[in-house]
Amino acid sequence: MNDFNAFADPIKKLMELNKSQFEKLAAAQQEAAKNYMELTEARIKAASSIKDPESLSAFAKEQVELTQNGFEKVVAESKSLFEDSKSYNEQILNIVKESAAVLSDAVQTAANKTKG
Repeated sequence: MNDFNAFADPIKKLMELNKSQFEKLAAAQQEAAKNYMELTEARIKAASSIKDPESLSAFAKEQVELTQNGFEKVVAESKSLFEDSKSYNEQILNIVKESAAVLSDAVQTAANKTKG
């Protein structure tokens, strides 16, 4: 039974890691959708308040600023996503290495039993 647990542990770790990663991604997508909806509602409200050339100019200026801020946010979030993906991949590699070591030990133990 101990050998089975040694084989099962890396699989459990991988499943837990995947679950955690999917939960993070789902939460991030949910937050992004919420923020986008709020921004859209605010911009519709701002657009509906345009009454003259000055308010149109102010609205256009806000749109340019929002576009720049949005671009900066996308760049920052992309960097964060890259770092998170890099960490996720490193954890997977560690689990695979651990699993390979367990398998190698099991094969060696089985080989020694057949010799002896």
